[in-house]
Amino acid sequence: MTACTEQNPMRPMPDVSLAAVAAFVLLALLATGGNERWSVTAYLVSFWHYYLYALAFYFGLVPMAVFKRDAVAMKSVALFAIALAYFSQPIDVASLCVVAAGFLLNVVAAKALGADRTYYGHEVAGLPHLRITRFPYGSIAHPMITGNIIAFGGTLLNNDFRSDWWPLALMHVVMNVALLFMETSVAPRRGAAPMPGFSWPTALLFSLAGGALGWVADVSGAPAPVRSALAATGSACAYVLFCSYTPPVIRTGQKHTTPQGAPHE
Repeated sequence: MTACTEQNPMRPMPDVSLAAVAAFVLLALLATGGNERWSVTAYLVSFWHYYLYALAFYFGLVPMAVFKRDAVAMKSVALFAIALAYFSQPIDVASLCVVAAGFLLNVVAAKALGADRTYYGHEVAGLPHLRITRFPYGSIAHPMITGNIIAFGGTLLNNDFRSDWWPLALMHVVMNVALLFMETSVAPRRGAAPMPGFSWPTALLFSLAGGALGWVADVSGAPAPVRSALAATGSACAYVLFCSYTPPVIRTGQKHTTPQGAPHE
């Protein structure tokens, strides 16, 4: 893997980000014993796509094709995990209707936006601003995120699912609220001098992430070597994604440039 530093400005190969998350998902499945401790596996693999969204939106330096591929893959894993948990419980018709309505709203909104704009086409690919008036835009505020919140919240109407899985659904709701805050209140850095690829704060963040994953594995009763492997792999995965989505600064005289070649004063 190519190092992510100012001294070596090359970004990792495009396939490295997907390989990193795939390796972590596979390790999580093996480490938590599959069906034996499925609930732990679900928590370990369900939230990576939110991290990808934040990196892509804020920095806007990942190729659109790479971002869409990674995001679709990891969101599919997350949806499969919560679907497996949800449908393992007795069906609650009212809950299922709310879940279906929420995801339907999300799909209709994504179709109105188009694939590229759904995945931050303006922030990542520099697409021009475009006011969308096609339903549900103009009728519902932020319909994609609203649909997700309705869907994940709707799972909690199922009493059996709620008793066993409420933290998983609630974390999805919280993550979507965080995305809404990011999209409405955070200014993307695209067009500004990119941040260095490595710093002590980012190292601390990745270490804390790894520690959290190791703690989840500890709760599952996984052996100490497995917990250590999950913690190390989780930290490495987060770091690889950071490097893949935030190319380091190349210093040329008094200007900063990114590997994409855009000059920044």
